[in-house]
Amino acid sequence: MQNAVSLRTAAFFYEGLNLEQKTLLLVGATGVVGQSVLAQALAHPQVGKVVALTRKPIALHPKLLNQVIDFNAIPEEAPWWQADALVCTLGTTIKVAKTAEQFRFVDYTLVSEFAALAAQNSVPCFVLNSAMMASPKAKGLYLRTKGEAEHAVKNAGIHSVVIARPGLLDGDREEFRLGEEIGLIASRLINPLLPKRLRSVKVEKLAHVMLEEALKAEPGVKVLESESFQ
Repeated sequence: MQNAVSLRTAAFFYEGLNLEQKTLLLVGATGVVGQSVLAQALAHPQVGKVVALTRKPIALHPKLLNQVIDFNAIPEEAPWWQADALVCTLGTTIKVAKTAEQFRFVDYTLVSEFAALAAQNSVPCFVLNSAMMASPKAKGLYLRTKGEAEHAVKNAGIHSVVIARPGLLDGDREEFRLGEEIGLIASRLINPLLPKRLRSVKVEKLAHVMLEEALKAEPGVKVLESESFQ
């Protein structure tokens, strides 16, 4: 009974606010972060529609338009480009990608192409999930590629850009990653003792912050370090 009352109160509150509903573009909806962004966006009263661009069909929802596209030939013009924000959670690993070239294609080439096309179609906000310590000058392939992707998004000419740089992600992945699993077990034990920036990040919290930033779409470039998601 108490939950029912709370839900009615929340519904009345949001109705009273008369929130302007927005359309979000989501790229990377099948990954662990993208799934959480999608679920939260579909439940959010300020989101009227989510357009998820995927390689394969995903589950239907009244607020979801699932557009299956060829990521090797991203449409430059389409009605779904008329969105209020694009949230990009694309990402892979060398293990999955098999080669450095394919890894860069997903984590840099696709990200930069989506940013360029978002700017071309006047999408006012772009929110990118990156990684802690990402830098174009990093020696390792992973952080260097993430840094180059950030640079491309920042310089695409989009009114509002938000870069999320979480640390180790704490969430349920379909793909088993031994190193991350060991790190997560250790981090869960010592998280309270660590500075906020070094703590693992709950996927749901990261997705929540990214979604809220997409809805705010504040002008300029904002970089959110890992402590922002605690």
